[in-house]
Order: sequence, then C-alpha cells, then structure tokens
Amino acid sequence: MTGTRRSPQQDRSRETVDRILVAAEHEIGERGVAGASTTRIAARAGLSVGALYRFFEDKAAIVDALAGRYLEAVAPAYTEVVSEIASLSDLEAVLGELLRRAAALQEQHPGYYRLTEELAPDRGDSPAHAVREHLVDLFADALRGTGVQQAPGDLRRVVELCIETVRHTLARRPPGHDDREASLREVELMLRAYLDARLR
Repeated sequence: MTGTRRSPQQDRSRETVDRILVAAEHEIGERGVAGASTTRIAARAGLSVGALYRFFEDKAAIVDALAGRYLEAVAPAYTEVVSEIASLSDLEAVLGELLRRAAALQEQHPGYYRLTEELAPDRGDSPAHAVREHLVDLFADALRGTGVQQAPGDLRRVVELCIETVRHTLARRPPGHDDREASLREVELMLRAYLDARLR
C-alpha cells in the first residue's frame, strides 16, 4: 500500500487532509475509483493539485486513507451494538439496528462503498480488505461469545456471507433508490432465517 507523504501533525494540516478525504468521498462515490482524478478531488477540496500532493503521493494513497477513515468510523458504530449480544436471541434483536447502521455509514462514506465495488474486499490487495477482516473478526467473536458450536472456519464463512449480502444489497440499492428500505427489510428477514438455520 502507498501512504501519505507526511503525517498531518498540525491542526491546519489535519483539516486539509480531512477536506481532501471528504472531497474524495464524493468524487469516488460519483465516478468510481477508475473515473476519479486527483485534479477534481483537489478542486472539490478548494486546493491546487500541488497542495494535494503535499499530503498524498497519488490516488492510491487517497483510496487507502479513505479505507482507514471508514474503519475508524465503522469500528465503534458496530462494536457498540455487538457488545449487546450475549445470546442468539440478542442477535435477532439487534440485527435490524446493524443493518440501519450499515445503511447510514454508506450515506456518510459513499466513496468507500463505491471502491468496494471495484476493489472487492476479499482481495488481499484491496484497501477495503483490512476493514472486511476487522468486521468478520468482530462479528465472529461476538457469535462465539453466545456459545455457538461452529468450527472457526465455518463460522467465518457464515459471517462473510452475511456481510457480503448486506454490502451487495447496499451497492445495488444506494441512497435515494425507491426500493432501498423495502430491500433492507427483506435482507433482514433473509439473514434472520439463515442465521437461525446455521447457528442453532
């Protein structure tokens, strides 16, 4: 992975990096990773391209930073809900909330979700891979805590399939889509049935 040219230590530098990443969220969300350009990202951020390159050496570094920014947002959002799971009954109770948070995170981080369509998280070289692994570990650990008697590999597969189902649904039913809310309700019903069949 490529990285930033320097660590933003001063408040002004951090604010500039944040502006760049917010601009990148929208640029990549609209055009995708392949279609996005550092020139347009810089313009959206109100910067020259030269100023952008003081913080990020190329588009790949920006994409890496977007994934890191998303992980910082998603970890506490899901950990808070997952901490309430002590039994499979608890899982059923919070499943809807997990889906709502996933939908809200997509609205807040459109660029990240768009990059997962082009650079699938299951690929080791994808910037989203670390995020995916963190979420799989988080949910698998929570399920193990309920006393689920699944082999580790089987449990991870169950979690991975659930995560991918939600991700693909959100990708196909983006914010503003007429069928978004109804589709998420259907996914919740589907996941409830699947998890009940696989974990009980």
